[in-house]
Amino acid sequence: MTRTLPSEEMSRLLAIYRDHVLPLKTRQVKLLGRKCQPVLMKTLLGFELQLGRKRITCPDMITARYLRVFAELGVKTIQIPYDPTRTGLILTELEESFANMKQVVKEGVAGERAPRRHVQRVYGKIRAGLVKSESEILES
Repeated sequence: MTRTLPSEEMSRLLAIYRDHVLPLKTRQVKLLGRKCQPVLMKTLLGFELQLGRKRITCPDMITARYLRVFAELGVKTIQIPYDPTRTGLILTELEESFANMKQVVKEGVAGERAPRRHVQRVYGKIRAGLVKSESEILES
């Protein structure tokens, strides 16, 4: 397997969001706004995504998994397609890209003196890229 750089995986994640999510009819969902370890729970009425003390009710597993990716990044708000079938088509690629990015960051942190700071920097760049992509689409 060839070693990829965090910037390559970041750009792939941002490209998926910019090219496959933002052109669709979307709604905005507010998340916690800081990096966390989201917990996906099945309830009687669907699914819930627990972000610290905050819980977000999701109608289906696809929506919950989609939001989990961005909650783990620490995004404040995110656009999600109205149509869950469209979200499902994007989800596999999005989760795979995020998992690859986490692995690349983990490998890059191995020799760092301040690994937490490195992760914060990478996730901060992704959050900034997501906001920039949203503002570019809204302006055009």
